[in-house]
Amino acid sequence: MKSKNSGFTLTEVLVAVVIGVLSIAAAFASYGYFNKSYKSVSQKAVINSAARDALTVIARDLRNAGYIDINFTRDARPEIKLINLRQKYLNNLDSLAVWYTTSPNDRMRVYYRPMKYRNSNKMYLAREVVMNPVTVGNVIYDNIEFVPNIVDFQVVFRDKDGNELYPVCDYCGPIENAQGSNQMVGSYTKGQANMKKVHKAEIYLTVESAKEVFNKDQATRIVNHEGGTYGNTLNFNDKYYRETFFVSVHTRNLAKHVAISEQTGTSIGESSSYNK
Repeated sequence: MKSKNSGFTLTEVLVAVVIGVLSIAAAFASYGYFNKSYKSVSQKAVINSAARDALTVIARDLRNAGYIDINFTRDARPEIKLINLRQKYLNNLDSLAVWYTTSPNDRMRVYYRPMKYRNSNKMYLAREVVMNPVTVGNVIYDNIEFVPNIVDFQVVFRDKDGNELYPVCDYCGPIENAQGSNQMVGSYTKGQANMKKVHKAEIYLTVESAKEVFNKDQATRIVNHEGGTYGNTLNFNDKYYRETFFVSVHTRNLAKHVAISEQTGTSIGESSSYNK
């Protein structure tokens, strides 16, 4: 008795191979697309989280800037070290310093400075915290990496009328010296006298992704503090993603609005001679 063997024809095998190859190619293409999308989204999420967390801390320090406990006597002249701005400190990026007392016996100085990574032109924002810098100098944070991969850090001080205020410094740089920071205003230098005039501080922080995100070079132009005297304009043409974050903070311990009352007459309760 003869047995009949059935199988696929050559045409059927070729069709199956083609379908299999197309399915595998589609799977790899989908994987590549979603993998790139995930990397892009994750890079943006890292930037967003780092910048927002950093601005929260900076805003807190700015709100405390200038506070001096009424019982504080450790520094001889604490009123000359309240808040400090070094313009174009490194690669056109600014540097910020604030001082405030945390107790009747302790005074804190906080620095925010752009610094370069070792053997690289890329930068990060460093944070330095020193307790009692004038008398003891206990270092709490020694220029730790506070925000990685920054490309811009701009600080703008404004007075209570909204005008840009400079120089504001005790440790002044070349730009502040050219602005007359060492000119005397009473018993203070101009840079020191302007500290108490700072009503609002504006911070611009631009961060770039640690890795390339785009498939092709992207032309990017970033303008921070547009229209300002000492703003910054940056141009890029590469595959990195960048985003600018901004915060405006009222420095509540420095310049304050003064309520002016108009006196139109004498209150009855202010004079015992009303009935005379």
